[in-house]
Amino acid sequence: MELTNELPWIIFELKQQLFAISTRMVTGLSQLPPITTVPNAPPMFLGVTNSRGNVVPTLDLKKLLNIGDGKAELEAAQKLIRQKNEGTEEYLNEIARCIKNKEEFCVSNHLELLGGNFSRELKNGSGEVAKLAAEIEVLEKEMIEKAESAGNDGSKLRDAQACGRKLLRVIKEADEKINDSSYRMVVFLSDVPGSVDACLCFVVDGVKAVDQLEMIEENSGNRCLFMSGYICGVAHNERFKGEILIANDEEIVKMVNVYNESVEEKK
Repeated sequence: MELTNELPWIIFELKQQLFAISTRMVTGLSQLPPITTVPNAPPMFLGVTNSRGNVVPTLDLKKLLNIGDGKAELEAAQKLIRQKNEGTEEYLNEIARCIKNKEEFCVSNHLELLGGNFSRELKNGSGEVAKLAAEIEVLEKEMIEKAESAGNDGSKLRDAQACGRKLLRVIKEADEKINDSSYRMVVFLSDVPGSVDACLCFVVDGVKAVDQLEMIEENSGNRCLFMSGYICGVAHNERFKGEILIANDEEIVKMVNVYNESVEEKK
């Protein structure tokens, strides 16, 4: 595959890593459509979807590149968010009780009540959930420090209470974001450059931009991805930090043959 800047590139995200694919074989983008599972499909395919009346195999690009789908990490974050929501409400109830009765505030084990920290991998991400997770931990620390230093000072406890209420709002927003799949998109490809008929599509965690790239030498730390043959270069874009890996559209689109052969074989 020859890397040129004659056409713009679609820059997309997979598990917090930026990738790009040339628009020469792209027939369209859409939000994640309904996907129908196919019993005989190869494991790297999620099923099929519809594009302009055609049935199109839907590739799981994360599985093809062997970079993991982050499912376990996501489930752990969802569980922790629920725990933090329940724990913060209980924490605020205790603050309110102490204010009302003019008692000294004391929670023996806030870590057990509020749960631990989010994973480093989640917090180091570039998405909205990562930003909210970091904000949750900052607000949680602030609330605990204010409440534990307040004693029975009602004014200081109200400051902690206000911080806790803000924390609950951010937790709710994080819960909505982490369960929201609307940001996920599908990129449709044709095996004939310039054609409008898609033969294959793949799911991404979000399309970031359609733009030109600055190609650089292959000095990426993601050597295992290059060895797969589905990544063929490295680029930069002034709008984004870090390297952008170039997806080999010619090799990716060949996966439609793998799908067709597998399905035909097992009929």
